[in-house]
Amino acid sequence: MWKDSYLVGVELIDEQHKKLFKAIETLKNSLKFLQRTNYKKQLYDTTAFMKDYCSTHFNDEQEYMESIGFEGYEAHKQKHDELLDDVTEYRNKLIKTNFDHHIVESFLGFLTTWVIYHIGVEDQQIPKKELISSSKPDYENIYHEYVDIIKKVLNILAGLSKQSISYAIDKDSYMDCGVCYQVRLINAPNNDTVGFVFSDSLAYGLIKEMTDMDAAEYNDVMLSALQEISAIISAKIAGSLARETGTVISIEPPKHVQIADINKTARRLAVYTQLGAMELYFS
Repeated sequence: MWKDSYLVGVELIDEQHKKLFKAIETLKNSLKFLQRTNYKKQLYDTTAFMKDYCSTHFNDEQEYMESIGFEGYEAHKQKHDELLDDVTEYRNKLIKTNFDHHIVESFLGFLTTWVIYHIGVEDQQIPKKELISSSKPDYENIYHEYVDIIKKVLNILAGLSKQSISYAIDKDSYMDCGVCYQVRLINAPNNDTVGFVFSDSLAYGLIKEMTDMDAAEYNDVMLSALQEISAIISAKIAGSLARETGTVISIEPPKHVQIADINKTARRLAVYTQLGAMELYFS
């Protein structure tokens, strides 16, 4: 799962990142041994390590950011705090349910997606003493900027080259199956809701690329990962709209819906990759 492209150039941080990936790998491998007598103890120990190590790593990373006067410290620390809250909540659920395998899978999907994207994108800014530019790119229209967001996210998470990803706006045909999520953009002036439809081939392909797991059917790992991908893309779209309008825009957690719930009369963006297609609806 670890790739050298995740290196940030700070030895302490890079070594800790590698240990985080090893812990996720251990969590993933534990799913193969559900019948072993020590299965639950292994999960208990692994999730305890994950919670404690995330806290230790984030403290070290934050001390480094402060030492170099990193301007994005507060925003970066907030992301760390939110992840620690999520990890704690998941661990409490796991203990309460006696490590129900559905919740284990959901935790794995969420954590894998969050760690890959956070390290692959947001941590790459740490060695530089500047924020990511907030100037609006010179795109033909706002949908082209959304495509660029999606390309970056899929490149980081699944290694898909940006050049291999194409798109169409308001095409005639619609996807009639797949995994769907809706995300409400709070305070957005026009696009109040973003609908996501992931094709089956893209859903399976993304999980294979991110976790090296061959899923025979939809499971909680996949659904949790797709939910987090929807959240990541939506947050980036909200940021783009905020820069354009000067309004603070946030998102609600993605809601898993049926394809019939997606507003097919809305503006539509279809994205095509070598793994499969996805559609976004803006209403």
